[in-house]
Amino acid sequence: MKSENPPASTSSATQDRLFSVDAFRGFTMFCMFAGPFGLDLFEHHWFLGHIVWQLDHAEWTGMHFWDLIQPFFMFIVGVVMPYSFARRWARGESWNESLMHVLRRAALLIGWGLVARSIGAGRPNLDLINVLAQIAFTYTVAFLILKKSWKFQASVALLLLVAHTLLYLFVRVDGVEGPWVRNANIGQALDLMILGKTWGGSYATINCVSSAFNTILGVLTGSLLFSKESLSRKTRILAYSGLGLVVAGLALHPFIPINKKIWTASFAILSGGITVLALLLFYWVCDVWKRRAWAGLFVMIGANSIFIYLFHEILGRWMRHTAPTFTNWAEPFVGVWAPFTAAWLAIALQVYVCWWLYQRRIFFKL
Repeated sequence: MKSENPPASTSSATQDRLFSVDAFRGFTMFCMFAGPFGLDLFEHHWFLGHIVWQLDHAEWTGMHFWDLIQPFFMFIVGVVMPYSFARRWARGESWNESLMHVLRRAALLIGWGLVARSIGAGRPNLDLINVLAQIAFTYTVAFLILKKSWKFQASVALLLLVAHTLLYLFVRVDGVEGPWVRNANIGQALDLMILGKTWGGSYATINCVSSAFNTILGVLTGSLLFSKESLSRKTRILAYSGLGLVVAGLALHPFIPINKKIWTASFAILSGGITVLALLLFYWVCDVWKRRAWAGLFVMIGANSIFIYLFHEILGRWMRHTAPTFTNWAEPFVGVWAPFTAAWLAIALQVYVCWWLYQRRIFFKL
């Protein structure tokens, strides 16, 4: 990772940057490192318990709010690609030079993901299901079709879902009991055959194939947002597309269950639709209505998204264990509000780090 200090002047391309995209990225990262916002202490509360339930992954099939954080992240990577590579190509960078940049960045994403997971495990850990490793693949695939038409990009995204689904439905090897059987599906079997191990939580490495749909969907969305189409046409396309994807994902559920752990086609499509609608909401409020003050915190956090992800992955456990040092004394007097305060101390520290970097115009890039 390197620290970049942007110059004071900005190009026209930079001025075209959408506030809503930066705010949505920051919102996603805030949810990632802040969740469950200390509310897990109230899991048996008559009202808060229902919120806590949404702040954890679905056990197997189904979708909770927390299952959307990774799709949000992978989608936003795709959204900024048309903008960032248009700037590179406007400066005269060739496609081959851009490809080398993409491959280098993908390697760094995998490497830093392995570092973070190894530190968390306390030993070298070949972890290919972490978010950064998955993005390394989807980012590369999205770049390879970045200059193609939107119809070609959409076709590739759908073909990846079809290939992933057919693999689960029809490929049978030892250990596979059915397409959607937990810990006995083709995703688990391939990891065991190729890597000699399976992952905790029933995740599968080949999730990267179907999750590429979400990143390519981000590319399609970014191309639309940064285009010269009229505002009404942009919002209409996003609204209809998002709603259509939500309906399609739900309609697939009886045949292909919604499942984040193996990133089924129905999950990819449903999460993609919700993500498009979420970004549309940010776009409408921040860039159409120009109501931006409320999202300033998110923009600040999103400015160093990869850094704060790694910071949280590497130091999150330490922060959660250290923060109660300053609040345990109050527990006899305030009860559960002492650990709740400790949880927010850890959150506040991470927000402060983002603020400190942003104020000094320090941005870490891969």
